[in-house]
Amino acid sequence: MPQAPTSYKYFSAVIILLLIGIGAYVYLSNIKPKPLVSGAVLVLPVKIVTPKSITDVDTQWNAYAAMDVLIHQLTLGVSYPQLQAEDVINITSRLDKTDNVTSSDINKIMAISGAVLVIESSINISDNQYQLTYTLHDQNQSDTSTVSAASIEQVIQLTAKLITNILNPNNKKLAKEYHSRLHSAQLIQAITLSQQGDLLGAEKLLAEVIQNSPNNLLASRLLGNIQLQQHQFEQLDSTLAAAINTAERLSEHRELAQLRLLLAQSYVETNKIEQALGVLNLAKTNAAKVKDWLTLGYISQLAGVINQRIGRNNDAREQFKKAIEYHQMMGYPIGQNQALNDLAELEVVEFNYPQAYRLINRSYELIAHRGLNDLENTTFKIMSNIENKMQHR
Repeated sequence: MPQAPTSYKYFSAVIILLLIGIGAYVYLSNIKPKPLVSGAVLVLPVKIVTPKSITDVDTQWNAYAAMDVLIHQLTLGVSYPQLQAEDVINITSRLDKTDNVTSSDINKIMAISGAVLVIESSINISDNQYQLTYTLHDQNQSDTSTVSAASIEQVIQLTAKLITNILNPNNKKLAKEYHSRLHSAQLIQAITLSQQGDLLGAEKLLAEVIQNSPNNLLASRLLGNIQLQQHQFEQLDSTLAAAINTAERLSEHRELAQLRLLLAQSYVETNKIEQALGVLNLAKTNAAKVKDWLTLGYISQLAGVINQRIGRNNDAREQFKKAIEYHQMMGYPIGQNQALNDLAELEVVEFNYPQAYRLINRSYELIAHRGLNDLENTTFKIMSNIENKMQHR
């Protein structure tokens, strides 16, 4: 048989090599981890496991304080905004149990919070060293690593540095020293009592925390929340006046924003509408300085409610839209749902039923099947009301 021409053999070899290369590229593309999309990061409470035989463990540390410090030691940049300790506590309180977090719990936490990354971690003692094992959970995979150091504080700092290098490798900022207000055992107990509905017990403990630590602004704000729920407006004014004064002295802009939001809520309850709007403007400035998108979202939402109450519907509409945008920046479905519901109800007031229905349908789709049954039920009721009005117009 005559031999194939040399050019034909060369062409065949090139085709074979090209096919091999394409196959290798497809294979490597499939096994290569997908880059993490930008979005919110949620740090879970840090489990601290210590053998009973060891008695010299630093007793100031608890799961919430360790979580809070880790959050503040991370410098992840604008692509990965972080949920704060209180946000995490509120989100995890929706779980049936929080002692042992399962993979299904992680999925539920992601669904509730909208976070693209959940950081789960635990600290134990081995060979006179503190070991922190952390797992980075995203939608596609979970990666686990372990860090060791001579103290809990050091092991948290090292962990924060490693995670920062993974998510924000070009970071040039140094993590600032941070002391968590959640180190207080009484404060943790007060949060637990409040979640269980024992507001009087929580109020008593928070008052004790503030008396012993006047600079604990978190305790002041939690006490203020309870006083607002119980309509104790005189006590609330006193609590917030002292806390705002302290926050201004300490230049605590995040706390100032949340304290002023709480003050504005109390003004709304007592029909001091113009004062409420003025305080919200100050709160907005404070929140913007620290890029606290969730608080900015709630500030805008309350501003929308106030403007609608006094008949400024166009201004209300713009504020509700801003609230939605701020919550979208965090991917936070709860905040988006609440602002979309408010906006839909505003459109009902103006008889714009088709737009109202589009908004409420979007709101319902956002929170359906996330385990947010209370919000799902509320949204469904608004949707049914709009459907009834559309049928009888």
